[in-house]
Amino acid sequence: MFAFVLVAITIAAVYWFWIRPILQSRPAFHDLYRKEASAFAAAREKFAGIKQKLSTALVISASAAVSAYDFLAPIVGGVDVSSLTSQVPPWAWPLVLIGTTALFQFLRNLADKRHDAELAAVTAPGQAG
Repeated sequence: MFAFVLVAITIAAVYWFWIRPILQSRPAFHDLYRKEASAFAAAREKFAGIKQKLSTALVISASAAVSAYDFLAPIVGGVDVSSLTSQVPPWAWPLVLIGTTALFQFLRNLADKRHDAELAAVTAPGQAG
């Protein structure tokens, strides 16, 4: 599983930092990447203000799924099944908690910056008059 994650990250990084800039420089692909930028901007605008709520729901549902599996799998299956949480090394749990907290703080900072920009846009025209 870890190797799969590393391969996926490597492929994404190679595309983003090496192949994508080359394709963007080609006139045949210029319009495609211009549309891609506007599509990302539209998605970012669409999800403005709910990214933290969505990530919270995702973390809670993943935690509930793992807890339910650990509790229900031995009961339903009737077979001795090792729990998912025991598959993760003990040193990784603090990193998971730190990473989750850092993600939520990052999303909170994004929301604060957006709110400050909207507030500045609303108050700036009123001060000029």
